Amino acid sequence: MPLVIGLMVVAIVVAIAAKRARIPYNVALVVGGLLIAVSNLLPGVPPLKPEVVFLVCLPALLFEGGITADLGSVRANSVPIATLASLGMVLAIGATGFALHELLDLAWGPALLLGAILSVTDTVSILYAFRRAPVPQRLSGIMQGESLFNDGTALVAYAAIAAVVAGGQTPSMGLLAGRVVLASLGGAVIGLALGLVASFVIRRTEDPLAEIMATTALAFASFVAAEQVHLSGAIAAVTAGLTVGLALRSVVSPQSQVAIYTFWEYAAFGVNTFLFLSVGLTTRPEVLLHHLPQTGIAFACVFVGRAVAIYVPFLLLRLVRPAESIPVRWQHVFLVGNIKGALSIGLVLGLPDNTPSRELLVATAFGVTFFSLVGQGLLLSSALRRMGLIEQDPVALDVAEQQARLISSRAAHHELEALHSQGLVPRGAYEHLRSNYQVNIARAERELRRLNEQHLAQSARSLIAVRRRLIDAERTALLAARRNGLIPESTADVLLARLDERTLELEHALHGRSDGGDSDGGRKHS
Repeated sequence: MPLVIGLMVVAIVVAIAAKRARIPYNVALVVGGLLIAVSNLLPGVPPLKPEVVFLVCLPALLFEGGITADLGSVRANSVPIATLASLGMVLAIGATGFALHELLDLAWGPALLLGAILSVTDTVSILYAFRRAPVPQRLSGIMQGESLFNDGTALVAYAAIAAVVAGGQTPSMGLLAGRVVLASLGGAVIGLALGLVASFVIRRTEDPLAEIMATTALAFASFVAAEQVHLSGAIAAVTAGLTVGLALRSVVSPQSQVAIYTFWEYAAFGVNTFLFLSVGLTTRPEVLLHHLPQTGIAFACVFVGRAVAIYVPFLLLRLVRPAESIPVRWQHVFLVGNIKGALSIGLVLGLPDNTPSRELLVATAFGVTFFSLVGQGLLLSSALRRMGLIEQDPVALDVAEQQARLISSRAAHHELEALHSQGLVPRGAYEHLRSNYQVNIARAERELRRLNEQHLAQSARSLIAVRRRLIDAERTALLAARRNGLIPESTADVLLARLDERTLELEHALHGRSDGGDSDGGRKHS
């Protein structure tokens, strides 16, 4: 227990420090974990167990990605997403494995196995970079959708190759491709079936806590059920999440939606925090240094394999489906954003002891993952900026500047009044300074009014942001009143449910999408 508390304290401190330093929190956690391991600040930390990654962390993360995904964006970009998650993943594993076979002198089996391990992309790093540096919506949707589904394809390929290699056989591309297709389609069917059952149950449940429990059970049940019949648990978990997410947005009450999404947001944050910290704690600097040449070569091989997996499918897509083509400049983002994560560590640690070249595979996977997380994680935002893909709204920048002028001028004016009332500012200086600040305040207010009148969309977004803050203030007051016994719990629950409904309406208006049903279509809790 002291060790768990210590890790939680470290995670909190590192996350806060990363936010203040404006660096990705996953990078800070990995580096912080490595420093803790080197300095031995928390002795007795157990190594990262593959079973924990596969049976606990992976189902939760994949399901969370599915249930919170924008299904409209996935549908609109289904062709490029499916192309990258199928043909792209096969090319990535094959090209990376071939390069590793040639440059690291690995046998075909271990080379393809390492290629599958290092073909998984870390979704969290991509999402964080896109929040800090907003890119075109279609590019963001394709990358997020691809990162969701390529995990399932890579895991199926990993399992198939590992089984062949452990048996001492030479991988057959036809056999492996058949296994991947069967496991992927079967996993999708299981996830869809269990997701529909869970959606039926959730529609008839009138308790947010029970609904959260139902989604939690679904996340792990879909993964385990598919794995038990040797199908893709990863794709089953993603499909189940997408299915339930559609039901939540169409028929479930706003109160339940807010509760479920809040729970899964926290669950994903906690799991990712544990995984990134564990990567740093498990990484041994002496092993990294000893295998530094092999790590550098493997990193280059992964880069080449990803390039083949991106440019070739998109070239074919441009020839076959020109309407679905992707600009070349966007394609570069898929290359530089190919960040590895904790899943690659879990996969390599789960290799059987009799796997050929296992020690080299483990050391290389750790090295590539560490340098990818730290190096690419830090450079992704700046790379997006250099490629000119960051969407800067000039109107929003003008509004922000005038708001900053208004806030600072009013604060200074308030402080000036306080100083004058205490007799610390001479009358003449007070009159002169007050006049200056009043002019600044009036000018900022006038400019903000002009911008809002000329740009209605920006004005609407600003109003929505204000309304969200006011709703948060109402919610805080209601919770405090209920806690202090000032209002009955039943009354507070009704009013809180209405606030949740208003919050979802504002979210839908802000993102320009419908909830998939009438505003009164969701059932109301009493």
